[in-house]
Amino acid sequence: MTAKMKVPKLRFAEFEGEWEERKLGDITKWASGGTPSKDRDDYWNGEIPWISASSMKGNEFGDSNLKISKKGLEKGSKLAKQGSILILVRGSMLFNIIPVGVTTRDVAFNQDVKSIDVFDGNEVKYLLYWLIASESKLLNMVTGTGIGAGKLDLLDLKKLAVFVPTLPEQQKIATFLSTIDTRIQQLSRKKALLEQYKKGVMQQIFSQEIRFKDEEGKEFPAWEEKRLGEIGNFIGGGTPDTQNSEYWDGDILWFTPTEVKEGILTNSKRKITEQGLRNSSAKLLPAGALLITTRATIGDIGIAKFPCTTNQGFQSLVVNKNQVNIFWYYWFLCNKNELIRLCSGSTFPEIGKNKIIQIAASVPTQPEQQKIATFLFTLDSQINQIAQQLNRMQAFKKGLLQQMFV
Repeated sequence: MTAKMKVPKLRFAEFEGEWEERKLGDITKWASGGTPSKDRDDYWNGEIPWISASSMKGNEFGDSNLKISKKGLEKGSKLAKQGSILILVRGSMLFNIIPVGVTTRDVAFNQDVKSIDVFDGNEVKYLLYWLIASESKLLNMVTGTGIGAGKLDLLDLKKLAVFVPTLPEQQKIATFLSTIDTRIQQLSRKKALLEQYKKGVMQQIFSQEIRFKDEEGKEFPAWEEKRLGEIGNFIGGGTPDTQNSEYWDGDILWFTPTEVKEGILTNSKRKITEQGLRNSSAKLLPAGALLITTRATIGDIGIAKFPCTTNQGFQSLVVNKNQVNIFWYYWFLCNKNELIRLCSGSTFPEIGKNKIIQIAASVPTQPEQQKIATFLFTLDSQINQIAQQLNRMQAFKKGLLQQMFV
């Protein structure tokens, strides 16, 4: 019987001919890992990274918070050489994702992980990208263990059909996709560095280690100590009767804490009517209001782009006319821990309006507030632009994976 042959939808022009169907187990060698005894200190805190589910982030594995010694390797674990593939075959995260990647150095790994070595005549990274492209198929193979974890059966994995081109075509595909991954990594690092810089510079600004100057290069006046209750009005929210249809599906945006994230808030999952607004005892907040979560979820903040209202999990801030709302948005981002520190309730943390309005803050003049707000908002815009580029590149890679493999 002749082998079944196929070709992908997207292919490099210099290659032709059909791909050959093989069983995954026919082109690979598999090995199981292990865990040295945790009662033996001499097995741990060595120099060999020990890979487990928690350290399988991304598609390259070369480090871990936990490391074992050479003795620990001999007495309970297994070494995967640089260039091996590691795949998680047991764990709760298997119900959602299939962690898989290539080792960038020699590493040890635990019993929930399998190492895969590719036989000569095949490209390791081609197989890695094939596994990534096959994630939905692998997710359908996950079964329960009875203790809340998922598992992938080794025999079933080895029986999977893999369509393989010639080695030069495998290498061309792997090199091309590696280039895409390099760009994704560069964008991810750039975004992380800018976020780190923003966090550090915010702390320096609000501690006044960094001060801005006016348009003429002169110092701004000293900051004044005020209570938050002096800089604007904090407004709670409410929920209309959920059984009354006249209160719902209107035109007024109605936010819940789970919908609030940093940045501009443009839409809510549910909307209420004017009758619903009156029934909830909440007030209509103007565009530009700062929506601050104060019940269960503490200190998350967003800026309302349109007039809106919220449920009772908020104390939203409408700043006075002599204050800059974007400045206070960043102030709350920088001082989130202060709200968390002051909240009460062990099972249902909350910080009330009476506590918030008494929080002390150093307040610059409105022109300096505007300078600070513009600077930090520009930083955020740069971060968002990189995030958009990153999302586009990740979507591009996903599309390639769907078309470049059979």
